[in-house]
Amino acid sequence: MVLPRPVSDTLIELLKPVACELGERLGASAVNERYAEIEPSGSSALNQQIKKDPRWTKAQVKYLQRQQAREQELIAIASIEEEKVKEERANRIRAEELRDQRTISRLGRELMREIQSEAIRVKLNEIQIIWDRDNWFSNLSRQETEQILQQQQHRLLLLVAPAKISQDCPDSFRHNLNIELPAKLRTFLNQHYPQHGESSPVQFYGDYFKNPISDIDVERLQTVLSPVPTAILYSDISDYEVNFHVGFWGIINQNVSLVAMQPWNWEEVYHQLEAEGKDEKVRLRIIRQIIVTIHKLLAAFLADLYYLKIDFTHEPQLFNLEAEFAQEWFSQDWALPYMETLKEIQEQQRITYKGEMRRLALREAKARAERKRLEEEALKSRQEAEAKSKRAKEFAHKLKNLKWRCAYTLPGHSSFVNSLAISPDGEILASGSWDKTIKIWNLETRELVGTLTGHSDRVNSVAISYDGKMLVSGSSDETIKFWNLYNGDLLCTFPGHSMEVNSVAINPKGQIIASCGGADNTIKLWNLRTGELLRTLRGHSDNVNAVVFSPDGKILASGSSDATSKVWDVESGKLLRTLSGLNVGVNSVAIAPDGQILASVSNDYTIKLRNLHTGSLLRILNSNSAKRKGVANLGMNEAVHILRNYVSRGDSVAISRDGLTLASGCDDNKINIWSLQTGELLSTLEGHSGTVYSVAIAPSGNLLASGSADETIIGSWQLAVGSWQLAVGSWQLAVGSWQLAVGSWLLAVGCFQILSAN
Repeated sequence: MVLPRPVSDTLIELLKPVACELGERLGASAVNERYAEIEPSGSSALNQQIKKDPRWTKAQVKYLQRQQAREQELIAIASIEEEKVKEERANRIRAEELRDQRTISRLGRELMREIQSEAIRVKLNEIQIIWDRDNWFSNLSRQETEQILQQQQHRLLLLVAPAKISQDCPDSFRHNLNIELPAKLRTFLNQHYPQHGESSPVQFYGDYFKNPISDIDVERLQTVLSPVPTAILYSDISDYEVNFHVGFWGIINQNVSLVAMQPWNWEEVYHQLEAEGKDEKVRLRIIRQIIVTIHKLLAAFLADLYYLKIDFTHEPQLFNLEAEFAQEWFSQDWALPYMETLKEIQEQQRITYKGEMRRLALREAKARAERKRLEEEALKSRQEAEAKSKRAKEFAHKLKNLKWRCAYTLPGHSSFVNSLAISPDGEILASGSWDKTIKIWNLETRELVGTLTGHSDRVNSVAISYDGKMLVSGSSDETIKFWNLYNGDLLCTFPGHSMEVNSVAINPKGQIIASCGGADNTIKLWNLRTGELLRTLRGHSDNVNAVVFSPDGKILASGSSDATSKVWDVESGKLLRTLSGLNVGVNSVAIAPDGQILASVSNDYTIKLRNLHTGSLLRILNSNSAKRKGVANLGMNEAVHILRNYVSRGDSVAISRDGLTLASGCDDNKINIWSLQTGELLSTLEGHSGTVYSVAIAPSGNLLASGSADETIIGSWQLAVGSWQLAVGSWQLAVGSWQLAVGSWLLAVGCFQILSAN
């Protein structure tokens, strides 16, 4: 049966605007965002909470992999000539795709239910307070409300309220409509949107409301049922028109959306049907049927709209209900705007999801490439570590079997040699002494290039800038001086610390100098070019004896007489960590070239190696040659080796650029050479007659220089390419009047001595 054309046209004009408004407003309420993406900046059918869940991500990746495999298989079967075989395989692939889509859909709803569960628990605890606060709730069933909240299945809740019917309406409306409306809507939804269905489950209540409701009642109900996505249909009928209303809120965005259709003048339809010759009973029955059918259309549209928004695989049931509505005076043209809206949203969802899959595929490809790169890097690192360890062992073996001898002696200072620094190119050696001078030496020719004077007390520390142009010195005269390393000119002088400056260091990556010492227990950072004080680092409780920068220039380490080493952030001046447990004062610190190891020499005769970034103790070096005890295997959080300076207090430490060896000077007048890889003592160099205050290793690794309280500097060892360089049976060096007797040492006040290995 078909309604007269004027009636049908009127209904089309009535229903069309609502489709667009519901699509825009209710679609946006269904989830947290209208669209959302796997990437935070994009869009997706699922809200961000679900997509952050690792189970969802894992399922999406698995689905993508299977989808890509199916696409490859479809390409392969295109070449099959037998159509039956081709069709069978294509059908199997489509069935697999459908199963995978349903699996994704089920997972999405399970995750949604988990999101709901906490909010539902809170509502169940609050329900008594809400019920007591608003008398309106006495019209509802509290038991049914709790059952709705306790449902374990994720579904759309759809409620229809009794129509509010004017007393001036025909008895046929007042007697029959509120019976027909819930009954027929229940039958319709059970058939096409069953509550326990897999595609688009709808939980329907036709008798939840005892009386007609209004907009304010919808908002009241939302305070109780907000965790459950809900659509409410309600209407009011006067003696000539019907007003249809929809209330809606989603699972995450719980703001209530209220939508009202334009009033429908049922009285005009009544007269048009009368003109068609329909009797009064039929006319009123048709009008009631139209009201019920509009409720069905709205219910179907709301259910499909909701599930489209949360599930890209959803196929709207409304597309298949043409025959259903045709039996109820319904023209397909009525539903057309709703179908078009759903198709538009469906297409948007498919495009969006394809975009998601492309981005996911790209991300997975990048992740695979990154995993491969990391695996290759790990393999390369293992190979390099193994090769480095092998070289270190070979090098240690070679060093252990070498005998050290003095190569040459040079005239030097007239008092203790307190500090040494070698230029980045390995050509210049600077030495600071208690004789208040700094001497500059050419390491290749062993010539004294010049003597820098200007300090009025002993020079405690010297450092050369990383461009090799400038030298900085710290002295007990409480000043820091900047020198031109090429011509020896004094560039500037500025006050350093109270009483004395114990140590200076230059940042390898920036124009920053660090200084420490004196009675103020502080470290100061200075601008290398201007001499401006940048900041003062406070934290030590006693004299600060040594400072050193990490190779990247971002970290500064310090050692103090307060028995601690401290690690600082250079840019901010923030104290990162304090390394205690050193028992006694720390005299010297050094950082390995890879920036991972901090070495500290302290007055308890030990050299401690720690992880610079965590502070964990790695090794304590032990040269107990008298007892020759083996190295114990300790626990994971304990020292790997005990490397102890057996008879003396350590005073200085340096690490070679290749990170393989560590040299330490002690007050037993000796220099120890250690393997940084194994903690093994490789060699002990003897020659000084006083405490070794400073050691320095040239960048090439071929030269080690040491300064001592015996007023000498010894260039301790030389290494030629691939072999040790030595003269057969004797050494002779004529620089001015310097001479070295065969097989003996010549130690003179203020002389340099160079050791070579045989």
